[in-house]
Amino acid sequence: MTLLDNVKSKFSSLLGIYPEKHKYLNEKLKKNTINYDKNKIQDGFIISEIPPEGILINKPGNYKLNKNIKWFPISNTIGISILSENVILDFNGFSLTCINPKKYETIGINAFESDNLEIKNGKIIGMGLSGVNAELCKNINFESLTVENINTNNIAKYTTPTGFKVSLSENIKISKCLVRNICVRVGTFSGFEIVSSLNSIISNCEITKAKNLDGAMVGYSQFLSVNSLVEKCNAIDLQSFFNGNSNTQGHTCIGISPFFSEKLTFKDCKVANIIGTCDDAHGFSMFVCEGPILIKGCSVNNVQDGVGKNTGAKATGIEIFSNNTVVTDCIVSNIKAINPQDKQCTGFSVSGNEIEGEAKNVKFYNCKAININVCDKNGKYNSCLGYGIGFGWAPDPRKLFQKPCSNITWENCCAKIVK
Repeated sequence: MTLLDNVKSKFSSLLGIYPEKHKYLNEKLKKNTINYDKNKIQDGFIISEIPPEGILINKPGNYKLNKNIKWFPISNTIGISILSENVILDFNGFSLTCINPKKYETIGINAFESDNLEIKNGKIIGMGLSGVNAELCKNINFESLTVENINTNNIAKYTTPTGFKVSLSENIKISKCLVRNICVRVGTFSGFEIVSSLNSIISNCEITKAKNLDGAMVGYSQFLSVNSLVEKCNAIDLQSFFNGNSNTQGHTCIGISPFFSEKLTFKDCKVANIIGTCDDAHGFSMFVCEGPILIKGCSVNNVQDGVGKNTGAKATGIEIFSNNTVVTDCIVSNIKAINPQDKQCTGFSVSGNEIEGEAKNVKFYNCKAININVCDKNGKYNSCLGYGIGFGWAPDPRKLFQKPCSNITWENCCAKIVK
């Protein structure tokens, strides 16, 4: 039984969102989650304005913006909806800016059941919820797009805005895309999110200057997905805060965090300046995933947890809660936990979990851990608060994630303090 089979048996509510359910879900999703009746149908292939209700592209073709567009929504709606195969949407270097003083939960672009889709060359600015979404699509290409200034403020319900989100889809390419200047107050924000999908490649992308004022912040995430590659991507200047929100799954801050996924590769990625508060802060977290998993040539610098008025949980450079994983030629540096509840701060950590059992067959080659420290709120080191560990077993306090490890390899690795 594979990990995903195991997860499906334990989490039956997830059965309905896995990719093989596409055909079964088509009509249900159309009827229950998407309403295009209010969209104005796009007439012609040149887009020069978007009315308050948004537009709908429902025919194949090569569509282009011919100027910067300001959009004034009057409800929670979508700027550009796509419901057609074989669509190319070229921003042609222009931007779509949402003017949204009433803080509607708006989405820049939403594609549904739109195979052979290409969106490129422009900016999506000031959306109230998300930048670019695609659902139930095959053969997707997002290239040279910037999503910036998302400003959702909603903790009344668990809200998960994103820069780019692809779900229930296959064969996905996202390249040369940027998410920046994000300030939200929500359950979780993700810059690039792949959900219940097959065969995704994210390359030469970046999320930077993103903060969640009362919830979790994640740069790149894969959930219930198979065969994902993240290459030459950056997650820089991410921060989470705690201000009393309990309508969230946590207040973690993580650069790259796949969850319940299989066959993952991360190459030449850079994570820096990850600042956490009362919950975990990590550069990478391979959380209950199944191999083969490869992390190669990646760097993590300056991860801090426990910043602010609350104590932290733990801080890690690269955290592995998965089997059949190789971490090679990676360096983590300046990892600090301030008065951590879990009494630990680790450069490279491994732990088993209740779903997979013991962590097995995890290998570290040519890796370095530099300046891994635990300190008090004044920056003073005190062994009573915990220890900085270069390489080790660093379990989660929850019993579900406290299984031991076996067959773990460290070869040509080192941990040191550099002043």
